[in-house]
Amino acid sequence: MINLRIYMEENIYDSDSKIKNVLCYGDSNTWGWVPSSMGTKRYDVNNRWPGILQNILGKDYKIIEEGLGARTTMFDDPRPELSLRNGAETLPAILDLHSPLSLVIIMLGTTDSKEMLNLTVEDITNGMRKLIKIVKNHKTLDGCSSPKVFIVVPAIVDEKAEFASKLFKGGALKTKALIESYGKLAAEEGIYYLNPTNDVKVDEFEGVHIDNKNHKILGSLIAQKLSEIM
Repeated sequence: MINLRIYMEENIYDSDSKIKNVLCYGDSNTWGWVPSSMGTKRYDVNNRWPGILQNILGKDYKIIEEGLGARTTMFDDPRPELSLRNGAETLPAILDLHSPLSLVIIMLGTTDSKEMLNLTVEDITNGMRKLIKIVKNHKTLDGCSSPKVFIVVPAIVDEKAEFASKLFKGGALKTKALIESYGKLAAEEGIYYLNPTNDVKVDEFEGVHIDNKNHKILGSLIAQKLSEIM
């Protein structure tokens, strides 16, 4: 018979494990929404940036995807069919679900720039600040250190494009302003920061989501930054 006590003790998480668990927390541009598909198509794992990140970094990393369309930093979507989109409400449970974590990557802010939410750049930045605080204050497993936090500026919305023009009036200026605002936030909070917006662009016809070419660019840029961080 199996000695249950010995079995359980042998299968307790090893805090000295060399595998680094990295959580990717974002919206539809982390989920892999295919531009102009109205959400009915999703890029496969090898064509969305967390999967690309996994392929680049290899077996020493476990990249955990937690992208959800319409997710905000800390605000509720007014449409009843889009529940649980408040990122600050769902993040604590997700951190528990995937603990222990070495690093949490947060790329949010695009959805917050929707006209219907009527948020300022300061509001969005405060939402990101709240997410950072949640990660920093999250209770970790015994023997494990708190995860590092790494925020990524989302691609700048092009509100002149057909899809973006319907929902994101004012979104271009807001998302562009996040470059500086998130940079200051990262410095204040002592966390890691990446601005990939010079290289990563939204689909020119749709204006909100990135295509698989830009997923590859983003995955590569984040991988390069992770090699410096870790």
